[in-house]
Amino acid sequence: MDYDHHHVAQFNPIAGARINGTREYPGIAASFDDQDGKPMVFQLDHRHWEKAMRALGFWDTLEERGASDLGLALVSEEKKSLILETLGNLFGAGKREIWINTLREADIVAAPINTLLEASNDPDVMQNGYITEVEYPDLGEKLKVHGSPWNFSETPASVGRAPLLGQHTAEILESLGYDQNQVDDLASRNII
Repeated sequence: MDYDHHHVAQFNPIAGARINGTREYPGIAASFDDQDGKPMVFQLDHRHWEKAMRALGFWDTLEERGASDLGLALVSEEKKSLILETLGNLFGAGKREIWINTLREADIVAAPINTLLEASNDPDVMQNGYITEVEYPDLGEKLKVHGSPWNFSETPASVGRAPLLGQHTAEILESLGYDQNQVDDLASRNII
């Protein structure tokens, strides 16, 4: 089946956001993509809504579009869609790092949603052992691999590379009773 632009999944701002609470005391936890498609997440309650939106420079646009009252999202799906669509467009017009720094400076919880590549290069991820480097002599370099999710004081986990294809074949055949001549014969006939 050929896919054209009509079959591509469109951004659904409601899927990446949760607005809860009451009409008078709403809160939002949401993720949005920046202009480069890099996602971020933030969370705030009604007391910080206007402060955060003003810090981001979004407030006037939200007011102009009738989307400045976060509590309306709890009583109207139309307003909820309008608020989230407006936020999606505004966040999509700038850089993730700028949005996160601006929100953090306003004392709002905000963070990047790292890609696997970004996470694998994060110093904290490396320091905590979530990602580790393993030497691959046949490649002449170290490659990043996932670390062990468990740490035991008496039986520490170790991470290493998997054996190469056929690396232990001869040993296994010998343990099954094949002698060296039989193993060599199988190898000469490209059986192993």
